[in-house]
Amino acid sequence: MGRNLPDHLDIAVLMDNWSVSIQLDKKGAAATIHKELKKHINEFDVATLITYYLFESRYYLIQKDAVNSAISLYNAKAHQDHFHDTHLYFLYLAEGILFYDEGNYQKALHYFERAENYIEQLDDPISIGEFHLRKAMTYYFLDITNLSVLHTARAAKVFKSSKRLEFLLARTQMLQGLNYIDQLNYELAEKSLLKALTIFKKKEKENFISSTNLNLGVLYVKRGLPAMAISYLNAALQGKHKRIELKILYLLTDCYWKTNQSSIAIEIYKEGFRASIEENNMTKKWEFAMLHKKYEDRLNFEIVWQEGIKYFQSVEDMYNVRLFSKELAQYYADNNQHDLAMKYYLLTLT
Repeated sequence: MGRNLPDHLDIAVLMDNWSVSIQLDKKGAAATIHKELKKHINEFDVATLITYYLFESRYYLIQKDAVNSAISLYNAKAHQDHFHDTHLYFLYLAEGILFYDEGNYQKALHYFERAENYIEQLDDPISIGEFHLRKAMTYYFLDITNLSVLHTARAAKVFKSSKRLEFLLARTQMLQGLNYIDQLNYELAEKSLLKALTIFKKKEKENFISSTNLNLGVLYVKRGLPAMAISYLNAALQGKHKRIELKILYLLTDCYWKTNQSSIAIEIYKEGFRASIEENNMTKKWEFAMLHKKYEDRLNFEIVWQEGIKYFQSVEDMYNVRLFSKELAQYYADNNQHDLAMKYYLLTLT
């Protein structure tokens, strides 16, 4: 793979080990290999250099460094005339992951589908399983549950084949749990999420432990069991996983109000509302404001919910448009305001 490299240094093996470390989220091992490979970058032939940059883009993503991830892709594309089909697969996969991490799931799907055109070039079952998991996750966030279920099953089949793939199996089980929630199969959802949680705890994957605890909280909220949800949501909050913190605070606030623990609910509401302003997260700011009006300020409930739904429409957040319109439509129906009930009921169909 390289020119003039020391006899004892097998770059092909090192590159393969790096790829697996990245896929298994072994940040320490991946960082060590990255440091070693970087010493020899000037000695790589062009094909090896392209592979290095494509893997480096993935490496930076598990380190939560989107800027350097994009730079690595740019460096790889500088040699695009020398790309072969495997390079194209990893290029489109990396671009898809970048868009996925930004929350742009439609663009992520576009690049994953381009990558799929070259998947037959892969002889590594881990990479094939990971591809199906990535695509399943994207379909989940696009509310295309049936296709998410299909690709999740394909990923699980690969990851069940080896004990060393337990971490990826747990990620798959967590997604299976979320799909079961969408399908209202709460018993299987609980089973899948608890299996995933057990593995993540064994592997000491703190962010994934927090995410699974959050998802168990979501499950119990949907089952109408807010008291059970609270323990899992508090466990998720203790993990200090910044990316999901606002969602946890929102659900906790709702659960404390639902269980008549208003003083705790108000304190968590204040924390979440303040954090949403500090992070300039307008979606969560509106969600917290609407939650407060629902429980504590009924005088302004209608106007704030109407304005919140308008905001969600303006940013094309159709999930929240449907979610809050459904509840507002029911409120108007219960109060015999049938024209307004119909107006918001129709929004639930968008």
